[in-house]
Amino acid sequence: MSGPPFSENERKLLRCLLRFYREIGPGATPGLNGLDEEAGLERWELSEAVAVLRAKGLIEYWELQPAVRLSPEGLRAVLRLQEEGGG
Repeated sequence: MSGPPFSENERKLLRCLLRFYREIGPGATPGLNGLDEEAGLERWELSEAVAVLRAKGLIEYWELQPAVRLSPEGLRAVLRLQEEGGG
């Protein structure tokens, strides 16, 4: 991948959000409550991954719920990861 590398936790979260995207559609916006277990992360690992991916513009974040979803750039990034065997 030509962009910055992702940590393992960031990859786990991206893959998890891609599963939601594929199952529910582009509007899939899972709440953070329970997303740590779904992604196979500890709560603090999820918080760090969300912060980094949000700063990179790869996920969108809603504070009220709180919830996240892939941005168009995030979808492209996770699909590239899968093509390269890292997803």
